[in-house]
Amino acid sequence: MALADDPRSPAGQHGSSLWPATSAGWWAVILAVSSIVLVLGWKLMGPAGAFPGLSFGFAGGIVALVSILRLKERAASVVAALVPFAFTVIYLAAELIVGSS
Repeated sequence: MALADDPRSPAGQHGSSLWPATSAGWWAVILAVSSIVLVLGWKLMGPAGAFPGLSFGFAGGIVALVSILRLKERAASVVAALVPFAFTVIYLAAELIVGSS
């Protein structure tokens, strides 16, 4: 039986759901939520919270891309895990281009 024919596989699902069906999808969501918590808590922790928050956002985005492109994950929460990734990439690009004053 092909992967797309298996009703339990993410590729065999019709439509999307809120929660991921793959372990990579779950990791993407967990890393993205952790990223948001750490970045929002940077005022309490300073750079000690911001650096891991940005790292988790980047890692969560990479895992989300792998989950979406390779494992055919279509859960809304995995797609939403790309938001912290986008903010991290934009922030790092702005820091490299403009720098901080």
